[in-house]
Amino acid sequence: MRIQKLVMIAALSLALTLPGCRFRPHTVGFWFEDGPFRFSSDVAARIGGPLTGEELVSIERLATQEVERAFAGLSVVVTGDHEAFWRVRVMPMLPTAKNQALPRAGESLALGMLGGTGAVGFDFVTFNAVQFAPTGASRQTVLDGIGRGIGRVAVHEFMHQILGVASAHNDSDPDSYESGRAERPSQYYGELHWTTALPALRQKFGG
Repeated sequence: MRIQKLVMIAALSLALTLPGCRFRPHTVGFWFEDGPFRFSSDVAARIGGPLTGEELVSIERLATQEVERAFAGLSVVVTGDHEAFWRVRVMPMLPTAKNQALPRAGESLALGMLGGTGAVGFDFVTFNAVQFAPTGASRQTVLDGIGRGIGRVAVHEFMHQILGVASAHNDSDPDSYESGRAERPSQYYGELHWTTALPALRQKFGG
């Protein structure tokens, strides 16, 4: 039995060193739950009415594009697979944790060799997108901000899952994916970039 195990380990090690295996694409799963997704009465009043089905589709599309953009150039494939190694789902709202005083945009659980799982709270992101919208912003501008905001929160949660304890926040750069604050204009209406996490992501995935 011991010899059999050693043979299996040796075979696995050989497979991982073969050309094309070292930087084999990894997948991250990102999707919206079935909902229902709605604007709060305050948000709906401020931007001109309740969320429509067509608008939700556009938000989902833009959020997914943001995740794809963040991992572009790395050996990572974004998919809607609910069984992906690392996965983040968008929920109407995050459940309130025990002793949790403040709402939050996202949460994650890094599971090391077992991957990771996380979630984004739609209600918290939509509220912030309205709060930080430029003066006189159109409804479409705010909807786009919601989509970007959701995708960027998901990227931040993926970072924690993928890098674990190595994924420290970088609150010194408000335009970074590593910033631990979702309460900032650039999260919804600016351009974000990688900073401190990028070397570790490149080491893990190549790029």
